[in-house]
Amino acid sequence: MTVKGFIVGIILGGVLGAGAALLFAPMKGEDTRQKIADSSKSATDKIGKVASGMKKRMSRSGDTVKQAI
Repeated sequence: MTVKGFIVGIILGGVLGAGAALLFAPMKGEDTRQKIADSSKSATDKIGKVASGMKKRMSRSGDTVKQAI
């Protein structure tokens, strides 16, 4: 098994799982769409915060390396 095949399998499984969850969800479509929108906004915000934190840490690491040189 290659890494590429593994990643494709994970993505495909996630998409199929999400589709099955939407089909068998007990909520109305409107409620489900709103929940998905809220969840994706929350995830986007979290990813932005993590990326910002990583950028700051990398900048500090670069400053430390410059001082060491």
